[in-house]
Amino acid sequence: MKIIAQTDNRICIELTREDMEELDITYDELDYGNIETRRVLWTLLDEARHELGRNICLTQRLLIEAVPDHDGGCSIFFTVMEQTEGKNQSKQLIKGVRQRIVCISDKIDNIGKLSKALSGLGGILKSELYGSEGKYRLVIQMESVFTGDINAVICEFCDIEDDSVIPYTYEHWKRLMSPDAVGILCALQ
Repeated sequence: MKIIAQTDNRICIELTREDMEELDITYDELDYGNIETRRVLWTLLDEARHELGRNICLTQRLLIEAVPDHDGGCSIFFTVMEQTEGKNQSKQLIKGVRQRIVCISDKIDNIGKLSKALSGLGGILKSELYGSEGKYRLVIQMESVFTGDINAVICEFCDIEDDSVIPYTYEHWKRLMSPDAVGILCALQ
């Protein structure tokens, strides 16, 4: 389990398949109407409270987003919503699909410029840089709720490939940077 405080109002908890098994729940079973799901979510928030040393008020409005991972785990995002007078302080669970985008260029400088452009957009969960025979692939995992037109930004600097090349890339290309290639490349620009 990995707990990340993304902002003052947003926490990400990444769970592996083993974590999910230990919590005795699967992604498909996640449903806020189910008492077992609520038990798991409150257990995770309690763990985050201890690890981050923050008081996480469970009576506030929360947006809870669950995104599956390719290896059987998932990421759960807890966002404290702005309080609205006269409204019920509810919890909402949204399940989504993690979006993976593959960018390719034969110039590392283009990948660096792309990283700088992407860093201001937000919504990037993970980014990895791979190299092979003078070409570079940047594999980006985006939040499912990301609404920006990232393809337009990418096309300014690189080509976009179908995500079906990802398994081949993982097996045959050399991983150069992970898990925050965009952040590292942005810092180098």
